[in-house]
Amino acid sequence: MKNLILICGDEEYLKEKKKNELLDALSAHGSLNYNAFTGENADISEIGRLSGTMPFFEDHRTLLLSDTGWFKGAADETVLGMVSEVPETSFLIFYEKDADAGSRLTRYIKDKGEVFRFTSADSKKGRDASAARQEIRAWARDYLKAEGRNIDGRVLNDLAEMTGYDMQNLQTELEKLISYTLDRPAGAVISQADVDSICSKTLNDRVFEMMGHKLSGHSQKALELLEELFALRNPPMRVLYIIVRQYTQAFTLKDLQRQGMTDAQIMEKMQIRDWLLKKLKDQTRGCSAAELQKRLEQCAEMETKVKNGDLPDRLAVEILIAQ
Repeated sequence: MKNLILICGDEEYLKEKKKNELLDALSAHGSLNYNAFTGENADISEIGRLSGTMPFFEDHRTLLLSDTGWFKGAADETVLGMVSEVPETSFLIFYEKDADAGSRLTRYIKDKGEVFRFTSADSKKGRDASAARQEIRAWARDYLKAEGRNIDGRVLNDLAEMTGYDMQNLQTELEKLISYTLDRPAGAVISQADVDSICSKTLNDRVFEMMGHKLSGHSQKALELLEELFALRNPPMRVLYIIVRQYTQAFTLKDLQRQGMTDAQIMEKMQIRDWLLKKLKDQTRGCSAAELQKRLEQCAEMETKVKNGDLPDRLAVEILIAQ
């Protein structure tokens, strides 16, 4: 193991797992030679003093430095100097969310130590994003199988889309499902009803459901779901942003269908999977491209009125759903 280590990225589950693996390998927990620092105000001189001190009755010291902010932009010469003088008897583990690949400190640790960068599926694009989502679903299936549970592929797809592809969030929902079905025999299958009963829906998923009712002509049901969103303290302008995105996706689908594209071509163009395409086709079955374009224009008009102070943001969104 190299003694200079950087763990970074926005996939918190994998970052946390790697951090714990390293700390366990170094027998850091409970050791007199383990120190942790957090925040941008971490004392560089104290860190340098500790890293340069011989370990007490052990082979090494371990220092965990979290969210220092030292890896964004130009690195402080004092930090670079301190890191370059760390002896082999000390391990420095940096745990960061943002770490510029081109920064001097990142490049130094990549050259002299190890960099573990974990990127979330939502931060990836195109085929990389599709591959990452597939890996996460496979991980979720294995996670459940290890606990004696099975899940249908379509139910797993719905669960992942409902909770998002953040592995930490998904793990929380998987644990809830395992606990919810604890009284069932080994090998029991988790159903869609189980997911609907126990799992927390993301804002995106709630808006998707609401817009499904809106596009199918059930405005009253859509309004009820909108009121639930507001009761959960979701900001109206954030809800409006997702509504616009939903209308844009629906309009794009109709436009590509008008051009005569096949389902495979549409999925490739829109970067969506077959089950999501089916949902969008069901939602927009009774809508024309012209109607969806008009609704997008209404959204733009309401957004302008809110920004000009002519309408409260919540009222503007309620009018859009009621129209």
